[in-house]
Amino acid sequence: MTAVQLTAALHREMSYIVTDSTMMERALKALRQIRKQWKVEYKEHHEGDSPEQIITSLKDGFEGLKLMKEGKLHARPIEELFDELPD
Repeated sequence: MTAVQLTAALHREMSYIVTDSTMMERALKALRQIRKQWKVEYKEHHEGDSPEQIITSLKDGFEGLKLMKEGKLHARPIEELFDELPD
């Protein structure tokens, strides 16, 4: 459904209960719960790495450097990495 269709459907459904204050309060409460849940989910996906994830990434990076110094891991040329970046 498009945003316009969803808005129209929402207005249509609300028109059925607009005269009943109890139903309107329940609808408002449900919408607020949906919004709160969305905020939590949005933050989980868009807020960035947690401190634990950052520490783990740093440890992995240092371990990789150590392995390169020991000759057990070979680095790729920076040009290869740049070529993989999207335009």
